[in-house]
Amino acid sequence: MEKRATIYYTSDVHGYLFPTSYGDKSEKAMGLLNCISNFKKDGNTLIFDGGDTLQGSPMASYITAQGGELLESEPFARVYNDAGYDAVVPGNHDFNFGYERLSHYYNALNGVCLCANAEDLEGKAKLQNSHIFLLENGLRIGVTGIVTDYVNVWEQPEHLEKIKITDAFAAAKEELDRLKKNSDVTVCIYHGGYECDLETGEVLSTSRENVGFRILKELEYDILLTAHQHMPVSGRDLYGTHTLQVMANAVQYARIELSVENGAVHAESAICPAGDFHEEEPYRFLLPLEEEVQKWLDVGIGQIKEPIPEQSKLDMAMNGSGVADFFNQVQLAYSGADISCVGLGNTPMSLPEHITMRDLVRVYPFSNTLVVLSVNEDTLKKALERCAEYFTLRDGNIEISEVFLNPKVEHYNYDYFAGIRYEIDLQMPVGSRVKEILYKGEPLNGRTLSLCMSDYRASGTGGYEVYKKCPVLKRIGAEVPELALDYLKKHPVLEIQKSGSIVIRR
Repeated sequence: MEKRATIYYTSDVHGYLFPTSYGDKSEKAMGLLNCISNFKKDGNTLIFDGGDTLQGSPMASYITAQGGELLESEPFARVYNDAGYDAVVPGNHDFNFGYERLSHYYNALNGVCLCANAEDLEGKAKLQNSHIFLLENGLRIGVTGIVTDYVNVWEQPEHLEKIKITDAFAAAKEELDRLKKNSDVTVCIYHGGYECDLETGEVLSTSRENVGFRILKELEYDILLTAHQHMPVSGRDLYGTHTLQVMANAVQYARIELSVENGAVHAESAICPAGDFHEEEPYRFLLPLEEEVQKWLDVGIGQIKEPIPEQSKLDMAMNGSGVADFFNQVQLAYSGADISCVGLGNTPMSLPEHITMRDLVRVYPFSNTLVVLSVNEDTLKKALERCAEYFTLRDGNIEISEVFLNPKVEHYNYDYFAGIRYEIDLQMPVGSRVKEILYKGEPLNGRTLSLCMSDYRASGTGGYEVYKKCPVLKRIGAEVPELALDYLKKHPVLEIQKSGSIVIRR
């Protein structure tokens, strides 16, 4: 006899509860409150989340900044509980605030917290390897969760002192063997993405950050729900597994319809828009918090001498960015380094003359801290070669390389440097394009420099593996937005200095 079940799935919500992007005050068809209004829960329905909840939105930043009773009340957990989430998996950004915050949040949730490759050394985080859900119709849905083991690369060591992240693929394999024995349907929720093109199988990344394609190819889960890459991947069957991914910031959710008959599992799915409707609760309950966030965002925090207009991403990379100059100026001031580099987000970049918190979190939404590395000429050249890979020539015109656009848009992996001038030749092959590097107008001639960058970049991620072996000269624990806020307060009318340049030959 056929038995049916429904799964609703969200991931990479990044603290976007309300229908707003916070770039302005207008309502948009997004937000977890809108997503969950579409969920129809009964005894044969499960609701899952794939992680990255606690970091990203201005609301998330506000909750962390305020701390105290607000943080203690765990507003995000309130929404997940009201919606009836059955299981959640941590994302890499959920570790950004340390073990105590992570365990406090998970203990506030009613659903189970799954992460088979996270060993909780203190036992407070309420993590399970897997869970078998017994539905009203008798179906047994076996579910495990795993997180990209690149958490070990990105996260500050002190945040992982009480929790150990192990190999993601190995954990997924081990849990599948267990779940198969007692489940009618096996599900893996993976906070990670696909390292290969799903259409062609072409390898897109050789790092271990994403192993979704390997899981599809080598393991036999019935369902693989992925995350982390922030891209919509419509449901499809590959190697006997149904898989999908939704966009970030709660603009979408997925609905999976399962049918099981005589041991055979069939899945159909849809990627659904959040829509423009939300239930009265918990919207009304959380509205005072949202109003406080909006007030906080409109607080003036500083003034710059001239506004920075919006540019295209290609124009910024070729001709420089005032926004990048600003953050490099901040980084140099607080680090004392010789030179600095900064990667910017995927969203449009501009700053008005009078800057508010809204402007600051819009152009720098990351919770990065700073690291100063000692870099020699060879290391710097290899890093700049990665930047030069951002460009490609097509019919004589400079364009953005597909390497930074597919399978995931990664403008943030192009770095803007301050303190050096360098030249690249696009007629040369990738890896051999950088022709000259000048510091204070002079060739390096083997000189070693101190280079300030985010802790994210210092981990070697984004194609900058060369940084992994560099000596660490200094770590600065304050987050970059906090430093930028302090810098603006100290400079009533800030003049942003352009202190780096790139010359492109084609």
